[in-house]
Amino acid sequence: MSPQIRTSLGFLLMGLLGVLIGAFLIAFAVPRFMHTQPMAAGFDSASAAPLEQIGGGDFEQRVISVVKQAEPSVVLIKATVHGVQNIYNPFQNDPFFRQFFGDQGPPESQPFTAKASGSGFIIKRDHDTAFVATNAHVIWHADHVQVLLASGRQVDAEVVGADNTTDLAILKIHGSNLPPALPLGNSSGLQQGQFVLAIGEPESFQNSVSLGIVSALHRTGIDAGGGEGFPVFHYDDMIQITTPINPGNSGGPLITTAGKVVGINAVVAMQAQAIGFAIPINAAEPVLAEIETTGHGIHIAHAYIGVQMRALDKQLANYLGYNGSGGVVVVSVQPQSPAEKSGLQSRDIILELNHQKVTDPDQIRTAIAKMKVGEKITLLVWRDGNLQPTDVTLGDRPDVMPQG
Repeated sequence: MSPQIRTSLGFLLMGLLGVLIGAFLIAFAVPRFMHTQPMAAGFDSASAAPLEQIGGGDFEQRVISVVKQAEPSVVLIKATVHGVQNIYNPFQNDPFFRQFFGDQGPPESQPFTAKASGSGFIIKRDHDTAFVATNAHVIWHADHVQVLLASGRQVDAEVVGADNTTDLAILKIHGSNLPPALPLGNSSGLQQGQFVLAIGEPESFQNSVSLGIVSALHRTGIDAGGGEGFPVFHYDDMIQITTPINPGNSGGPLITTAGKVVGINAVVAMQAQAIGFAIPINAAEPVLAEIETTGHGIHIAHAYIGVQMRALDKQLANYLGYNGSGGVVVVSVQPQSPAEKSGLQSRDIILELNHQKVTDPDQIRTAIAKMKVGEKITLLVWRDGNLQPTDVTLGDRPDVMPQG
């Protein structure tokens, strides 16, 4: 065979081999490639728009539907307080002593009117009567309360009762064609990361809605309030939410995307952003039922003595003429409290509780918190250069004690 023929056959064989390789690629590789493309596209699509996939259906339309259904039953509450406030004259006191104990002179009085607003929701309706759930602090000492419905209709409200320990209250309104009660859910079934809605009247912007998530459960040790004539409210076992709430949202409902009330919005962390707290509806419901029946909540006894205290420092010790170390200073004694009945006075220095030395007010508070109403404690008190034991019978702490 000539070299030319061998070369031609080689090129022919190489061509046939190329055709076979191409056919193989078309038969096997391309279908697999085509099969993987839709899978990749589907994965990217799900990642880009997760909200529409949550729980099935159109998430956005589901939220809109829940808002339309719940909004008519959420109300704006306007509370008015008339009273007389004390004004203390600082010129009647020792300026140095006032640095530690505040003004102690005879008060002057003047009348005042204060207005507050908050939110609430209809929790029960019986024909032409509806009961509105809200926070106790929304109607604190109010002597005139009005409810503004989402329709713009305004009606006078009667305060059925309030429980200051849990910061819950019930109002009653009357009228025809009142909105229905909102359905209650199960707050024990909430999960971290679950979407929730807050509907209320922040800063009197009625019918405001916000969306967030449950960021944590069972938050404890939360305090709010305080100031002259206004109590400090203590909260335990709260739902922490990112749902934006503002002053005026207090008392409004926290609602799931299924349209069920799972909490009552109560507190916002002023020093932070998007941190709010709601009272779980499972804890609130029995208290609200008790308020509707009796006009007050379920009272739980807590032992107390009724003093305000501060730790003793060197400057205060020098001023009081005390040469020792350690101890807790009695700043004020609440009227009719166990402390007053036992003879404790402002400026007393408590050195021991039940024969144990104390150096910080929290030591006394913690010890008393573990005791029962009616138990007796023995305090060793320094007063004007003399040591004297003082027995105090612990009393039942009022639901709310004025601060300041």
